[in-house]
Formats: sequence, C-alpha cells, structure tokens
Amino acid sequence: MLLLSSTFLNAQTTTFHSFNAVTIYGDTISLSQYAGKKLLVVNTASFCAYTHQFANLEAVYEQYHNLNFELIGFPCNDFGNQDPGSDSTILEFCTNNYNVTFPMMSRIQIKTGDTAAVYKWLQRGDLNGVADAPVTWNFNKFLIDANGNWVQHYDSPVEPDDSLIVNWILEGSETLGIPSNSKDAFTLKVNNGTLSVHPKTTSPFTVRICSLMGTEIAKGASESGAIQFPTSTWANGIYLVDVVQSQQRSVQRVILSH
Repeated sequence: MLLLSSTFLNAQTTTFHSFNAVTIYGDTISLSQYAGKKLLVVNTASFCAYTHQFANLEAVYEQYHNLNFELIGFPCNDFGNQDPGSDSTILEFCTNNYNVTFPMMSRIQIKTGDTAAVYKWLQRGDLNGVADAPVTWNFNKFLIDANGNWVQHYDSPVEPDDSLIVNWILEGSETLGIPSNSKDAFTLKVNNGTLSVHPKTTSPFTVRICSLMGTEIAKGASESGAIQFPTSTWANGIYLVDVVQSQQRSVQRVILSH
C-alpha cells in the first residue's frame, strides 16, 4: 500500500518542469524556465515526410509567442534514421531552410538506447499522471500547461496550426489586456471564410487588420456600408481590427479558427 501511494505521489508532483535538457548549442538548462507558459513539444527530423511542418511550427511560434506560449523542438534520429547529422548540422538545416527561431534542443533518443528522461515522462502515464502516449514517428506533439502538467498528445499528421492546438493556446488569452475599447462603435462577424466589419453609423471609415505581432494583414475603406475581408488564407489566431471613423479610433479583437 505504501509503494502505491508513493508512486501516485510521484506521478502528481513530477512535471515537465522537473527535468533538464541540453540545448542545440550545448548548454544545460532547467525546463522549469518555461514555468508560466503553455508549451508545444515536438520531436523533429530533417529528412522526413513531415519535415515541412517546421514552417508551420515557426509560424505558430511567431503568431502566439507573446501569449505566454513557447515551442520546443527535440531532434531525434530514432524513426527511420531521418536526422543523422550533428547538432550543428541540424541547426544549420533548420535555420537555412525554415528560418527556425523557436528553441531547439540537442538531439535525443526516444526509442533506441537510453531514452531521454523527459520523454519517458511524456510517454508514460505512470510518470506524467495522465496517459500513455508512445511516440511512434517524427513530429509527434505534446501540449504542456503553464504548470508543467501533461495535457494532450497528437500524432505526426496533426499540423501545428490545427484548430485543436490553436484553440488550446488561445484559451484564457482574453485576460492579456489586448485593446478592445469602444465595442459599440462597430460589430464583427466571421462566417464562411469572411470577416465582416459593420460600423454603427453611416459615415466614412477605414479598417486596418493586424496580427498581435503588429503585422498588417489587410486594410480597407468604405463610405458607409460594411467591409468584408476573405480569411481563408489567414492563419488561425487572434487579430486586431482597428477602425477609424469620424476621427475616433476603436479597436476590437477577433479570434479566427477555421
């Protein structure tokens, strides 16, 4: 009985933050440095059919990094021998081909040899306290909450910008103090791949839509009626809708999830 209680206690008190990792630059870090941030953890490879996901991983990182979100890549050569290079070779590949800026760790072992301790925890329900989640190929994805608790596991085909992942990142984002003043000035409608901006009065107005990073996504102007913006090519995420009408500026936030 005592052994079972100790095992249960360990499963509840050991979190992602309990482990160390070596960065791709050779520095040992404590993963507790990510406390307070939601995490997407991915085992990567340079020569896999899913390697194209580096582009979406970087896009998700850039879009949501300022929402207390972090993304960590762990290169691994265990699945199909598709990441055989040194850490410096892997870093050069990721940087030159996908402009990766999110943190990358030193190459680890998951299925062969000595499995990295953090990946034992990620895969074993008796350690993470939630579920068994064996990594079966490159680009498996794990969600970790701000307290370091195991949340969810997704297999390789699930893209990093899948709505399941993006919606989880965005949960609670309304508490971040993003400008949303003067909501009575205009209304927003998102339907069938279109964002419509409807002012409450008929005077001329201009609209500028930006990402949270400040990048302008679209703009338009109207003498009276609503303006519609096609959103089918926009990434899922939060956008700021900035409307100027009669020398009055109003900003609202809209969450886009295809």
